[in-house]
Amino acid sequence: MLSAIMTFPDVTFRTPRLTAAALSSTSSPHVLSAVSTQLASILTTDVTRHLPPDIQTVCDTESAAKWLLSTVAECQFVTVSLADDDALAGFFLLYPEIDAHESDGYLLRLGYVVAERYQGQGLASEMIAGLVAWSRSSGVVKALSGGASAENVPSIKVLEKNGFVRDENDENHQGNTVFLTITF
Repeated sequence: MLSAIMTFPDVTFRTPRLTAAALSSTSSPHVLSAVSTQLASILTTDVTRHLPPDIQTVCDTESAAKWLLSTVAECQFVTVSLADDDALAGFFLLYPEIDAHESDGYLLRLGYVVAERYQGQGLASEMIAGLVAWSRSSGVVKALSGGASAENVPSIKVLEKNGFVRDENDENHQGNTVFLTITF
């Protein structure tokens, strides 16, 4: 639950090749529909195989729309588009939590996806670098944490390349998930 004193800001940033912008349940129906259509095409079996079961059920525009509406009610959904043509390259799921030790900052849990057609081009690293830079400059994010399947070595390397370190005392260890954190 977020504090009434502090509101988590919408994440928006640009990198040389990407534009990131938060969606919400109050985004226009046209925007949500357009994102749902693109989600249905990028959430292929290869993309979702290391992701939680709820996202693996997205198989068409209708299921993408339902998943998206449910998701924007739970977290901040940030689209990541190519700067030169607005094609959806991926997205972030950001779950802000007040740091129990510091009431003036958020711990931000993240998940991210890169469309299959853009994998292997450095876009995941660029996305995470942009999010790290935004978080560092936001003044409200104290740490970012994320997990990746131990089998998803490229995702773990992307996080480590951007300054994330594996959690030493992983109290929330779940199966074969590797948890990583960067603190500001």
